[in-house]
Amino acid sequence: MSAAAHVTPADFAPPASVATLRNRALIVGVIGLAASVYFANASLEMFLRSWLVAFLFWLGMTIGPLALLMLQYVTGGNWGRIGRRFWEAATRCLPLTFLFWLPIALGMKVLYPWAGWSHEVAVRELGSKGSWYLTPGGFWQKGIVCFLIWWAFAAYLGRWSKIEEEGRATPEKFITVQNISGVGIILYGFTVTFSAIDWASSLNPYWFSSVWGMLFMVGQVLTAFAFTIWLVARFSPEAPVSRVINNERIHDFGKLMFAFVVLWAYLSFSQWIIIWSGNLTEEIKWYLDRIHGRWQVVAVSLILLHFGFPFFIMLSRNLKRNIGRLVWIALFILCMRFVDLFWLVQPKFHPIGEAGPLNTESIWMTIACAAAMGGLWMAFFFWQLGRRSMMPVNDPNFPKMLEMKQHG
Repeated sequence: MSAAAHVTPADFAPPASVATLRNRALIVGVIGLAASVYFANASLEMFLRSWLVAFLFWLGMTIGPLALLMLQYVTGGNWGRIGRRFWEAATRCLPLTFLFWLPIALGMKVLYPWAGWSHEVAVRELGSKGSWYLTPGGFWQKGIVCFLIWWAFAAYLGRWSKIEEEGRATPEKFITVQNISGVGIILYGFTVTFSAIDWASSLNPYWFSSVWGMLFMVGQVLTAFAFTIWLVARFSPEAPVSRVINNERIHDFGKLMFAFVVLWAYLSFSQWIIIWSGNLTEEIKWYLDRIHGRWQVVAVSLILLHFGFPFFIMLSRNLKRNIGRLVWIALFILCMRFVDLFWLVQPKFHPIGEAGPLNTESIWMTIACAAAMGGLWMAFFFWQLGRRSMMPVNDPNFPKMLEMKQHG
């Protein structure tokens, strides 16, 4: 155990491939941003619709890891120690994600029907409670508060990570980190619910779902797990990640991703069956706009490809222990997460009887926005990832992880 006990952060320094990935991502981001600006000049409304879809996806890539990071500190587990540095780097992308949010806030009157209503119209349409909640000022205030809360917890855990890496951590301090992480998980639930209502649900201000926030939380954590599996697959052939990866830890990530696929399906079905059974005009229209015409193809694909295919194929224990196969399922799930958000947002602007999602302009605009935001986000992520060691070597349980590697 002596070899494992004397490792240092320098022994787990990021490989050179991190810088290569950062540069490639930056090129994609710049090209995508140029294309997005070009399309925005042609149609600001279409640009903002596509930008909103991309923003919701990359927001999940930023705060989904924050939820996993806090969960890992509360519960422990070697699977979380492997992902900790990845999640920390993702949370440090929050300032960039805030910048991505600004075009949505500035263009809210283009996206959200309530943003242009007078107070009298808002009261007539939504009642006194709804008119109080959905206001342009409230949109800005709640959005900024949510980002500040997320950043406060990300910054605190980032400082703890630095303290631990410098060897200044103590058990008493770690107990404080656990307690603060527990509070953070609760606040994460509240802030994601409020932001999901403001940024996605209020596109249809007459519609409401009691599980809307949970759907976004589960989707964000599922996105984070799939992204982590890709990162593990990408870096596991190289040192230093190869020193800690074995089949058991890959299996852990596979099982957790499988669990959140099922949870996403359960919440989605629960929302649908309750609203469909109630058959209230103001509620059922939300689904009618999303299951007729060309949108029916997208809805069926979510059932079959976001749940059915991953569920049945990941029943295999051997697949969940094979990183080469599991990573393809993870990448597929990431694609379906984007399709799911596309399906939640775009039908508001293409209801029954109007142009569906398959028109050329909408597709290219969505691709351009996703590439712009994704390329810039990934470039910033890999820059942050390269600033720390790849593993928390000064965690008290890390030496044991290295000793257990041989049993994988």
